[in-house]
Amino acid sequence: MPLKLITGPANSGKAGRVLGELRARLDEEPILVVPAFRDVERSQRELSAAGAVFGARVVRFKWLFELVAGRAAAELLAMPRASEVRRTLIVEEAVRSSRLTVLRASAERPGFARAALAFVSELERARVEPERLGRALAQWAAGGTRARYCAEVSELYAAYRRGLDDAGLLDDDLFALRALEALSLEPFRWGRTPLLVHGFDDFTELELDAIETIATRAGADVTVSLPYERGRVAFRSLARVFERLRSVASAHEELAPSADHYDEASRAPLHHLERSLLAEQPRRIEPEGAVRLLSAGGQRAEAELVATEVLALLRQGVEPGEVAVVLRDPNRSAPLVEAVLDAYGVPFSIERDAPLRHTPLGRGLLALLRCALLDGTAADLVAYLRTPGRLARAAVADRLERAVRQAGAEGVEHALEHWTQARRTPLVEIERLRAAGSGAALANELDRQLQRLFWRACGEHPRLLEASERDDPRVLSVAHHALEDLQALARSHPGSVDARRVHDTLADLRVRLGEDDQPGRVLVTSPESLRARRFAAVFVCGLQEADFPRTARPEPFLPHEDRLELGAATGLALPLRDDQLDRERFLFYLCASRAERLLVLSSRLSDEEGSPAPASFFLEDVRDVFTQALDEGTRRRSLADVCWPAAHAPTAVEWERSQAAASLRVPAVAPEGLADPDVLAALGARRAFSAGALEAYADCPVRWFVERELDPLRLEPEPEPMVRGRYAHEVLELTFRRLRERTGHRRVTSRNLAEAERLALEAIAERQSSFAISPQRMRVRAAVRRLEFDVLRLLRREAERDGSFAPEHLELRFGLGEDGHGPVPLGPPGVSLHGVIDRVDTSGDRALVVDYKSGSRVDPVATWERRNRLQAAIYMLAVDHLLDLRSVGGVYAPLRGKDLRPRGLLAAECREEIGSGYVGTDFRSPEDFDDQLILARERIAGLVGDLRSGRIECRPQSCSSRGGCSHPSICRVE
Repeated sequence: MPLKLITGPANSGKAGRVLGELRARLDEEPILVVPAFRDVERSQRELSAAGAVFGARVVRFKWLFELVAGRAAAELLAMPRASEVRRTLIVEEAVRSSRLTVLRASAERPGFARAALAFVSELERARVEPERLGRALAQWAAGGTRARYCAEVSELYAAYRRGLDDAGLLDDDLFALRALEALSLEPFRWGRTPLLVHGFDDFTELELDAIETIATRAGADVTVSLPYERGRVAFRSLARVFERLRSVASAHEELAPSADHYDEASRAPLHHLERSLLAEQPRRIEPEGAVRLLSAGGQRAEAELVATEVLALLRQGVEPGEVAVVLRDPNRSAPLVEAVLDAYGVPFSIERDAPLRHTPLGRGLLALLRCALLDGTAADLVAYLRTPGRLARAAVADRLERAVRQAGAEGVEHALEHWTQARRTPLVEIERLRAAGSGAALANELDRQLQRLFWRACGEHPRLLEASERDDPRVLSVAHHALEDLQALARSHPGSVDARRVHDTLADLRVRLGEDDQPGRVLVTSPESLRARRFAAVFVCGLQEADFPRTARPEPFLPHEDRLELGAATGLALPLRDDQLDRERFLFYLCASRAERLLVLSSRLSDEEGSPAPASFFLEDVRDVFTQALDEGTRRRSLADVCWPAAHAPTAVEWERSQAAASLRVPAVAPEGLADPDVLAALGARRAFSAGALEAYADCPVRWFVERELDPLRLEPEPEPMVRGRYAHEVLELTFRRLRERTGHRRVTSRNLAEAERLALEAIAERQSSFAISPQRMRVRAAVRRLEFDVLRLLRREAERDGSFAPEHLELRFGLGEDGHGPVPLGPPGVSLHGVIDRVDTSGDRALVVDYKSGSRVDPVATWERRNRLQAAIYMLAVDHLLDLRSVGGVYAPLRGKDLRPRGLLAAECREEIGSGYVGTDFRSPEDFDDQLILARERIAGLVGDLRSGRIECRPQSCSSRGGCSHPSICRVE
């Protein structure tokens, strides 16, 4: 009985039959082959529980080929094997060395090497040698339009195999092929060891060859189980494998379906579903709560709905290890599911993989490489420094990020300058990588930095890592072996490994993440991982069109139709892709038949944007099996359900959220003022105030307190309008001062306008480096050009101005202890003001205060009280006190806009001296003029008193220049 084939549908006892035979033959040291590493560990636990601790070996096919080689061709074990990274590198070298014309554009795409490697693996598993492929493709093309394409495809395969030979390597497929060839020549070397193969629903050509060789040539007893039932649509994708095995089997045992595995309360509906799914016109029965539907609006709502159902089962006493959540593609959906399950307190384990660049350690390593040798940015340097373990204090990276963002620094060199200035020591690792340059030295140095980062994160003392801490060791292992492969390639092909190649190779490496399958955790997995396993409850998620069933991916090199033509024309039988829909049907059948107590099928009504999302037609196949009660029992959660109803809240946090949503809306309580005695004492002792601070307090005390008193650290550069305004002020000061020095005239006239314009342009160019208007060069150039236009236009307007006033004092400072002008006593006794006046024009003993505004909006005196404009009035009072002059006006002069006329308060009796070019309504009679200054004094005194007493209130109507609250999360005023 060399080959015994055991088939049957789900739950027909195939596992019991195979494991029973294995236990019965322990004296012969049988070998059990299972699909994946997780199945090896689980099978070993099951055998141990049944008393079969010794005598049997549980392996994967990869390990089986090593056993075959050990018995039939021991010399193969001594040959080094190429890792997936090394194979990819060899394929890339093959692409570079091949003379491609038709495939040239495709070869420049990032995924070309991976697709070529998959094609090569198909050829090797089908036992197709490069010479055979080349002859067949040449015969099939026969000088036609596809001849060049076929020649390039065969050349890629041949170049890959030459690359393996040159490196003295075998890949896993070639190793398996050589081992089977050796066993075929001397089959007696296998001996009589029984072989059992269980848990598979598909096999590669090499795996089938191994089964046939051991059974038919070596004459050993081989038992293979296969989920298959004749005539059923669900098993159509397995028909080819079944026929292949049946043709060589000496015995075929077809097991009947059984309902013994189901929970008693759920047996009828679940067994009926397994027997009737995908059948024509099945009989409808009641689902009896054993099969249920979930429908949600968006992926998060679906994850929350599933998590709630899982949590309810656990609270009913179901063990977490008896629950499976099935995702068609865990790599894409798992992060959201992980976040929701974790928030709901559901213990879970998950198996997924992600690119190395998406892991903390990998992200930091790649950022370091970019900073040293590639197009690194300041953000890359910050990302590297934030790698876990790199810095003892995260605040160091925070300060660097703040510095570079404030400075608008984008390049890594600017960021390194900030680092060196702050820490007074260079980053040695960057210098070492730059010294290494490329090739093996670079890969070796990067490997050293990788291990340095890892051990820093682990700490000084070795310890056993928790399950949740095992991602970094996996990243370390994967990246370390890849860097070793890059070093080997650099030594064999000098000049082939540079920084860019190292970076891109590491970035795309797949790293297994998440915790391993554990009995005390809900398993989040894919349909393929459910083979030969049963659970009390199975949740199948994401049943949407194009997701489950998944659409087929086209074969990039030789599509299905071309392979058929090639086989018919040359006799070369290349592997054919199974029908994707048939495969998806089987996987859905697999999911639907794994539950013993409860099967939950989840779909989405819409995506996250509210657009309709069509459900999978597999749900219609399930509806055909049950009555209308299945739909009537559907539990739904819409996109608008932000929180759960209180009666259905799954956790305490969700219950509190639902209570808050259901309660009466209470108006937000505005801040009532400062109460801390130390703060009040400090404010009460304050004696000096600036005009800008009083204006800010008048606009909104909360904003003043946050921005002026709390003074949080800024992460972004200063706002462009603010920087541009300071820039313009300094340019105008330099222009007027130098105009007086060089021409002797204090004001701009038609005679010296050209000189004033030249001086202004010189000042703009001279001071440009001192003002970081924007981190973007294009915006800087545009902003400087706009400033030139604004300043030159202002100077031309100054040249047209009449009247007798001329600029006398520029950037007049008072109360700042710099130029001799002391503070100005205003408001309550003992209180003074300080500030900087942009410009004071004089005519005899009279003064006109000019305050530049970089925007296009200025306020007339009529709106000063309403809009809290105090600076002009304060500066007028300051000039009267400081300069022994009489202020006859204070105006705001816009630098931009269509109307450049200054606006403010002007004395009507001095209209002729002040001149034209002002708005007539800004001229006030002596009584009105004095009243405005008296009101300003009273307003200043009131603001100073309120500020010193700690009075804080929200004023969203005047908080922001554009209207609305500047700090809603603090004010909480709608």
